[in-house]
Amino acid sequence: MKDAIFRADQIELHVKISFFLTIVLSFSFAANAQLEYAKQVLDSLCSDRYDGRGYVNNGDNRAADFIVRELKNLGVEKFPDHDFTQAYSFNVNTFPNAIELVLGDDTLIPGADYLVHPYSGTAQGNFEVIEINETNFESVYKSAVDLSGAPKNQSIYAFNFTSLQDKTLKAKIHESAIKTMKYFPVIWVETSKQMYSVGRGQFNYPLFSIDSAAYKSVEIASIKVTNRYVPSYKTKNVIGYIPGKKKKKYIVLSAHFDHLGRMGASTIFPGANDNASGVSMLLSLAKYFKENQPQYSIVLCFFSGEEAGLEGSKYFVSHPYFKLSKTKFVLNIDIMGSASDGITVVNGTEHEKSFDKLVGINSDKDYIPQIKKRGPTANSDHYFFSQAGVPAFFIYSMGSVKNYHDIYDTSENTPLDNFDAVQKLLLDFISTI
Repeated sequence: MKDAIFRADQIELHVKISFFLTIVLSFSFAANAQLEYAKQVLDSLCSDRYDGRGYVNNGDNRAADFIVRELKNLGVEKFPDHDFTQAYSFNVNTFPNAIELVLGDDTLIPGADYLVHPYSGTAQGNFEVIEINETNFESVYKSAVDLSGAPKNQSIYAFNFTSLQDKTLKAKIHESAIKTMKYFPVIWVETSKQMYSVGRGQFNYPLFSIDSAAYKSVEIASIKVTNRYVPSYKTKNVIGYIPGKKKKKYIVLSAHFDHLGRMGASTIFPGANDNASGVSMLLSLAKYFKENQPQYSIVLCFFSGEEAGLEGSKYFVSHPYFKLSKTKFVLNIDIMGSASDGITVVNGTEHEKSFDKLVGINSDKDYIPQIKKRGPTANSDHYFFSQAGVPAFFIYSMGSVKNYHDIYDTSENTPLDNFDAVQKLLLDFISTI
């Protein structure tokens, strides 16, 4: 009898262990499936077929269409009485054609050796190089450079102040270099990390910001830049909807999908960390909420125009699909390439109770190494929600990925460290709202 009881206890224990292992493995497989899906999204958005999701070849609009297809595949709905896309427009300066810069007999590599200022105009040909530096700034630039009209000769002015330690003075000289773009082509020799951006206007001539390691003093520079200024570029946000148990209360999850696009015919900025990673997080969360109905309705906002000055989120907040006062919280995810060191929460100082709740969850579950608190900023799509009085966090990762606004921000260089851990943290936080 005792043997029978012992065997029964063993069987019961075996069943419990098997059940426990099944649950653990199912969670593990689910997490791996989510991460695998996120990597697929990341790879797709960073592929050359979307042209860096910028404003050349309608890269951003074709990326928007990709997101719409993904939402439909996941079963995410359109917001009631609205389409998946929200159209609007803004002005932008672009460089769709080949760009060239040759110093003497050295052909420099765009994106690696130099960047074109986003407000650059058009210029082509061989130009005499007039170098401006600390020794001749007063005599040559201030006295000899005539900024009253068109250049009297085919000259390009090279500002070489790499040895200047006075940062304030250097910044003023850089302003002078930019003003010179109205009258002459310009070279600016840069010692710091170079980051590309989006231009909203145009000057008459181009400015080349050259890495100091690639620059050399020469007599002649051959340049070729053709800009295309678009005064009313048509773009669109993508808005998805997952009805909650309380349909008329909303949690907004946002991420921008646009990036810097192309700088010339051959240079692409893939934008993996910024912000294909955030889009991957949102689509992964959408997948979860389609399988697990949330308490409040989830609004998924994929914004374009972020790199052009938060234009997409600004437009949405001005033309919302619902009363913003019905929003419980906004979580904006921007830069999620590696959370190996944790995350930073912008507006953490503004919503301390919510921030403390987030930290408490992480302390209990030990998801990520740390959660850093930061004050308000105007540097991502949470900003206009905050300005409208809607509680919002902007969450970005801290870790091994340092690529930002450069050609090296690729899917291959973006490991998505702790991606699943951050997702679980966000899900736990959303469940407490």
